[in-house]
Amino acid sequence: MLMSYFLIDTDRDYKKDLSVKAHSYIEGLRIVNKKNGVDSFVIDAKRADFTRDETIARMESVTVNIIKEGIVLNADKGTYNTSTRDIELNNNIKIHIKDSVISANSLSWNSSTGDLKTDGSIRVEGSRFRVEGDGFSATEDQKVKLMKNVKATFF
Repeated sequence: MLMSYFLIDTDRDYKKDLSVKAHSYIEGLRIVNKKNGVDSFVIDAKRADFTRDETIARMESVTVNIIKEGIVLNADKGTYNTSTRDIELNNNIKIHIKDSVISANSLSWNSSTGDLKTDGSIRVEGSRFRVEGDGFSATEDQKVKLMKNVKATFF
């Protein structure tokens, strides 16, 4: 009787130890956010590692499709907050908006307001122009601002 209690108790300790040390990740992650029954945005990532409380997903090879606005964001890395639904993107970011491409090294997106912003350097390229600067913000209605050190070239 004492021996079976020891085995059961040891098994519980082992499972408890595993849950503390467990590392959650998903390969081929897809998150679809719906608003009023319609897809609002879709996040695809090659891999996502989750924090212990599963509120933060650290993603690799990220694509975010903001469907209503027709915006597609790509980045090497990103962080998704499952509680607030906000996204931070880092490294080799490309944002495709209509016939323009925006390049940056860091970017945050507030999914509640639809605002994009960065304090870092940014480059916006279209078929007939190129604009560079430091600091950037864009609103859901696609009003774009470059904050400082702005240089524009038109061809």
